[in-house]
Amino acid sequence: MELDAFIKEALVQISNGIQSANEVLAPSREKDDGTELPKLYLLSPGKKQEQGNGVHFDVAITSQMESEGKGGTKVKLAVVEVDLGGKLATSEQAVSRIQFSVTVNQWHG
Repeated sequence: MELDAFIKEALVQISNGIQSANEVLAPSREKDDGTELPKLYLLSPGKKQEQGNGVHFDVAITSQMESEGKGGTKVKLAVVEVDLGGKLATSEQAVSRIQFSVTVNQWHG
């Protein structure tokens, strides 16, 4: 999976997961008078990890250069590399780690 697709999917799934969890729990989160309690799960704005803000990534990235039997060369940057096998190929692979935070602009939940 390419890094940009991984980041996009992770952020969308985190957001959808928080919202879905709150929706499922909403019926059981009522006061005796029928009013709703505040949402149980929230993604807080900011990016300071020590304060519980933002979304933080620590990702291992592989970059691989392959020379296939057909004479072509490919360079690929990916979060996860899958070996499909069956081809005559030589490859060189480098793994790097990157850490970054995504700032959350507003409360979400």
